[in-house]
Amino acid sequence: MAQPPDLIALAKVGRPYGLTGAVHLYPYSADAQTLLKAKTLTIGNADFAVTRSRRHGESIVAQLVGIDSPEAAAKLTNKEVFADRAAFAPLPDGEFYWIDLIGLTCTNGDRVFGEITEIFEAGAHPILRIRLAPPEARAGEDELIPFVDAIVRSVDLAARRVDVDWAGLD
Repeated sequence: MAQPPDLIALAKVGRPYGLTGAVHLYPYSADAQTLLKAKTLTIGNADFAVTRSRRHGESIVAQLVGIDSPEAAAKLTNKEVFADRAAFAPLPDGEFYWIDLIGLTCTNGDRVFGEITEIFEAGAHPILRIRLAPPEARAGEDELIPFVDAIVRSVDLAARRVDVDWAGLD
């Protein structure tokens, strides 16, 4: 029996584009290469082959097999768009897809701060949102830690751990 794909949310469907049933896709990331190169996308409970896609301002316009009218495209509006994790290009050493960091434990040496629950862009650099774990003074609250080389000492995906040099919790 085939293993189900590991689906990752990449975008949300916007309004129809033109008269052929193309749709606007609004990516969750500024770097939408996986979305642009995907041959198949999952929207709702259905898989759609992608015949072509291109950037169009802040969106991507995609033509999907089986969606051949603006009316059919409109039925997909506001649905989330997923792609198989296997479609993601391999990254060079020292680079990570943010999705792979969610759920990892954040530590400072032997001290456990908590779990990474979100990563978001904040102008100059990404920020890790850490849900603090006991015995931290504010257990259950969040700590925001910049994801920059000066603070992040190591990322070990196999050990599910990100080690930081961060005194902000004291």
